[in-house]
Amino acid sequence: MRKLIKYFTTVRKDLLILLVIAFANYILIEFWLNNISEIFSNASKIGQLSSELSIAYISGFIFYFIVVHIKSEKDKENINEWVGYKVHSILTSTHLFFQPFLKTENEKLWFRDWEKSDRSKLLSSIIRNAKDAPYNINETNASWLDWWEYLKDSIFKSFREIYLRDNHVDTKLIRILTRMEHSLFFTQWDILYTNRYDETFGLYQSQIKMYLEHVKDLQAYADKNLSEYKNRTREFMGYKNEY
Repeated sequence: MRKLIKYFTTVRKDLLILLVIAFANYILIEFWLNNISEIFSNASKIGQLSSELSIAYISGFIFYFIVVHIKSEKDKENINEWVGYKVHSILTSTHLFFQPFLKTENEKLWFRDWEKSDRSKLLSSIIRNAKDAPYNINETNASWLDWWEYLKDSIFKSFREIYLRDNHVDTKLIRILTRMEHSLFFTQWDILYTNRYDETFGLYQSQIKMYLEHVKDLQAYADKNLSEYKNRTREFMGYKNEY
């Protein structure tokens, strides 16, 4: 019964309003207006038509609720675990863009310390092509750009997989992910390879700042709607999931 009540509360508000109007109209006509004299000619026929329309809508709503809405809500519940995993994978990858930078200064720092750090100084101290990133290629350390490419690929893979199921995914989540995908952080990615004037990540500070604003929105959404799946993200061995 609780499940049915929960499903009922998730029906579109306009459909629920029409349902209330249909019930009220039916009760008004059948239990009151039919028992009084006609106010004008053919009033009873109009009342009967209105009553039948109300019954038709109520019947249609019941069919929609049982056959369509409940199934849709169950599909959403079944897919939410998978979506939650993918969303937290995106957050994890985002943290790992910057967390290793912090650890070059202090091993005890995590992504949550990013806002408190001297980001300008830190980003300007990391050479993009330096081969000391926490990522190996053919058993040798990769460059920071290789590390970022690896994380970007992981994030975009999650984007694509979530979009494929957009029929059952909250449109608010799709909007947040779309903003992230089309942020300057990714659309100006080539700068990291073509700019030779500054070989550090310092040149990318504004893109990073804007991207992390979108990430905050995603984190807030995940905390509100997908928090139960937070600790199921284990794509990166050795990563401690601390927000």
